[in-house]
This record gives sequence, structure tokens and C-alpha cells, in this order.
Amino acid sequence: MKILYEIKIVIFKYVENPISLALANRAWYTIFHDPHARSEWLLNKYGRAHALFHAVRLGRNFLTLDVIKCLMAKKAILSRYFVQRLMLQCGGCDGRLLELRNTLNVNQEDFKRLNSSQKHHWGYDLSVDVFIYILEEAIKLYESDVYIKGNDFDLLHLLTASSSMISLSSERIQVDIEQIKDLILNKKLIPFPPSTREHGYENVHQLNILARAIVLYPDLVNLWKQIGYHEICKDTNSLVIRGVYLLLFPSNTDQRNWVCPDENVIFKKLKIFIDLGFKLDNQSIRAVIYLFRDRISEIGEVILKSFYLICKDK
Repeated sequence: MKILYEIKIVIFKYVENPISLALANRAWYTIFHDPHARSEWLLNKYGRAHALFHAVRLGRNFLTLDVIKCLMAKKAILSRYFVQRLMLQCGGCDGRLLELRNTLNVNQEDFKRLNSSQKHHWGYDLSVDVFIYILEEAIKLYESDVYIKGNDFDLLHLLTASSSMISLSSERIQVDIEQIKDLILNKKLIPFPPSTREHGYENVHQLNILARAIVLYPDLVNLWKQIGYHEICKDTNSLVIRGVYLLLFPSNTDQRNWVCPDENVIFKKLKIFIDLGFKLDNQSIRAVIYLFRDRISEIGEVILKSFYLICKDK
């Protein structure tokens, strides 16, 4: 019977909608409420990098204390940025939830009232015991560093020191690379999943900060993969491909040293990112063409030739 139960958990983690399976019969209902099964489903569907984000998004009816403990035991990535965002969302910015950690005696209704003004926002439905557990685990990992003002994306933006792809220099990134490495390797800086519609997901502005850094310093991708964030290429694919072309074809072509690249130069530059796992797919091709829609007569031919070389290489 135990073997059959384990087999059902394996089946469960591949199900698209586990609630529908839970309604099938009592046996699957039991599996649905098993913390081990829920954690396996989260990790399989979203990966170690985004499992905690989606667990919080699903709310207290899914994320129990036992489930979060299972996720941590199975090495779900608890990034400092995740904790910073969670504290901000749940009221930690004004100290109310930090006080909960010290008292440990506030009931669920008190916590729910704290978040009533943020209903339907990411994290609003988190239970007190789960929040406290996450905070305590973060303190073990990051000690007092977990309470820095702002968040790690703000710090990354500061280190890359620009809101413009053109004015961002690779030399500046080289100077600050040790701090950037610390953010990734030690503080586990991982963006939330991208979305343009739903609350809590990462916005385009934040992902552009990430993409700019990658375009100027491609080795950052390997650092993210090293900590288990293998979705980095998928999450920023279009922005990075577009960023490469923007770097090669700046909007200000009056710069002294700029020379219009040919398709071979573009191919060589783009191949670095293709080898890392980025893809010249339909979405990124459309993004590049739209970006240069006003300059098609000038550079459209060489861009199309570069597309051809990449597709031919594939």
C-alpha cells in the first residue's frame, strides 16, 4: 500500500490542476492534503526558484506550515529579495509583522485584519505561522542583512548605475562585479515570475534591469544557474535578445566610435547568448523588428540577414 501511495504522489505532481483530481475520490483527496505531495507538485510545476512565490500566491488554503517546511527541506530557494517583497507586502515595512515574530501570540484573525486593505494582492492570505517560519528561516540564512532598506533589485539597479542601455558601461559592471556576485550567489537574488497582468509578478521595468546586466555581462547567467535559477533565460529571453540588438544599433548613431555592424558581427555577438540558452524565437524576432520599426529602411536588411545566420546555425 505504501508503494501505491508513493506512486500516486508521483502522478499527482504532474497534474495540471490538482483540485480537480482531489474531487475524484477519497484517496486522491488524501493525497491532495499531503504536504509532501503539495511540495512535490510546486517544485515540479514551478521549479526551485519560483516554488515559494507560487506557494504564497495560492494562499493559506494550500500553503500550510507543513507544506512550507517540506518545501524548505526539498531545497526550494529562499532568496533575500523574496523575503523583502513579502515583508513589504504583508506590512513588514511599518514593523507590525516584525512585532509578530517577537510575540508569537497573534491569532489568524488579527493577521487577516492587518492585510484586509490588500485583499487579492500577492501574499495577503498568508497565515501568521507560515510568515513567521519564513522570516525565521531567512534570519538563519541572512542574519541581520535581511532587514536592509529597499530591496535587492534596487541594489542591482544601483550597481549597474543606469536606466539606459547605452550609458551603462561594461567597465562599471566589472568594478561592481563582486557585489553583484554576492547578490546572486549569497543573497540568492531571483526575480519573481514575469507577468504584465497579475499582481505580485515581476514587472517589465525590473526585468529590464536584469536584462541590461546580462547583455553587458553574460557570465551572470551562469551564476544564476549555479544557484538553481535555470529559468533565467526563459524569463528574460525577449528582453535580452532585444537588448543585444539595441547595444549594436544604438538610437544615437552620432556617437564617434559607432560603426554599423554587418550580419557576421551580429551573429558572433548573439551566438554568445544563444549558447547560454537564450533563443531567437518568434516573440524575440517580433520584439527586435518592432524596436527598429522606424529604421527598417536603414538597417532592416542586415538585421534580417543576422536572423538567417542564427536560424541556419541552429
